Amino acid sequence: MAIVGGGASGTLLAVHLLRSARGPLHVALVERSARAGLGLAYSTTSPCHLLNVPAARMGAFADDPEHFLRWVRRELPDTAPGAFISRQRYGRYLESVLREARAQAAPGVHLEVVTRDVASVEETDDGTVRVALASGDQLEARTVVLALGNALPANPRVPDGELYASRRYHRSPWAQAALRGVAATDDVLLIGTGLTMVDTVLSLVEQGHQGHLHALSRHGLLPHVHHETLQAGATAYASPGLREALRALRQEVRRGRGDVSAAGTRPVRIRAILHLLRREVRRAEEAGADWRAVVDALRPVSIPLWRRLPVGERRRFLRHLRAYWDVHRHRMAPGIGEKVERLRREGRLTLHAARIQGFALEASGVAVRVRRRGQGAEEVLRVQHVINCTGPEGSMTRGHPVLGGLVETGRARSDALGMGLATDADGALLDAGGRASGRLYTLGPPRRGELWETTAVPEIRGQARELAWHLLQRLSSTRAPHPAMEAAGAPLAE
Repeated sequence: MAIVGGGASGTLLAVHLLRSARGPLHVALVERSARAGLGLAYSTTSPCHLLNVPAARMGAFADDPEHFLRWVRRELPDTAPGAFISRQRYGRYLESVLREARAQAAPGVHLEVVTRDVASVEETDDGTVRVALASGDQLEARTVVLALGNALPANPRVPDGELYASRRYHRSPWAQAALRGVAATDDVLLIGTGLTMVDTVLSLVEQGHQGHLHALSRHGLLPHVHHETLQAGATAYASPGLREALRALRQEVRRGRGDVSAAGTRPVRIRAILHLLRREVRRAEEAGADWRAVVDALRPVSIPLWRRLPVGERRRFLRHLRAYWDVHRHRMAPGIGEKVERLRREGRLTLHAARIQGFALEASGVAVRVRRRGQGAEEVLRVQHVINCTGPEGSMTRGHPVLGGLVETGRARSDALGMGLATDADGALLDAGGRASGRLYTLGPPRRGELWETTAVPEIRGQARELAWHLLQRLSSTRAPHPAMEAAGAPLAE
């Protein structure tokens, strides 16, 4: 079995395979960097880049969410459950979990980490999958899981005036030495106002930047901040009345009572969900609680709810509500929020609600033509550097050559929204004719169009556990143990 991608998704899947398999099983984890477990998210070396989920919720195992908290406390005994830990430290945690799973694997169960980039993945006629490496070597496996994470940001589709080929443009702030060349007094435009922008601002400040920072997005919205008293679990701090309201919210979504209709009757509508959320927020406020508790209460049922939305309703959400949902759902750690607010008060960071119309290189920098939200006339911002902080490419098949190749050959197809790959319930890729592959699978961000909540560790760890069980079951002539069971499984074939 081969796993292409050694970031959080691929590492967690490998961990669950190693922990559950009874042998023989050979797993090849193919990762371009020298360290499996980091990926883009946790390869940062900056201590100012923090997780945006409290430590008590970030364990690698769905049935033990505090596993990470206990690991942190070995070095930092006083760490609170609601503490926001550095992403650098979390990367080391994933590495340690993988090492431990590897060391404790059953006899005959082996992990091989292949430090190579992947050029293509191809199903063969003899029932195997060929993974071509950029080095010219090849791997063959019965099953391949594409754990490719997020694609690089897409360049804005506007006249660039040769900006994109210049040293003044930085396509991804996560690339190695991405911010090199930005002088301390340079003015900078950050495209995007989400968490990636926040991390980039922190990196620039950390390296001594003193110039003006412009952050621009269509709505100009900044992520909200986690509440100090709600870090370890919002509903735990709610009044009895609010807890009952949140319990009713979950039941209403699951069972289809009230405005949110049951599957098989009438479709779920975004307007009804929005009404539901607003009603519960009012109840929370009346109970003296916080809107964050309501948003967090929806998270456990967001995937089944998303899957019940008709494609047209999903598109309506993405077009009209996504920006507002993201700033409420993906929040900053309190300490980070304070730093960002201080930069705004000092006039060093300015948010713009606007669209970019085009770029022009000048002798001293870049002229950026923008049109502010609700305005007809264009304005010009002059900066020395432009950094793309928009997040991953909207269409993963464009951002990942491997995925694009599979779609071109008909071995895979995009989901209905064009955000990722079409899959069945287990994560098996669907081909051009809608047939589920028995040899190609994926998890994490490539399933975003079909699951929505699939980019954070609490969701990915659950997918990794279920996918590991499914794959081991397929590889075995005898039913493999379900992750919820402790019974030993039968011998497994590679």
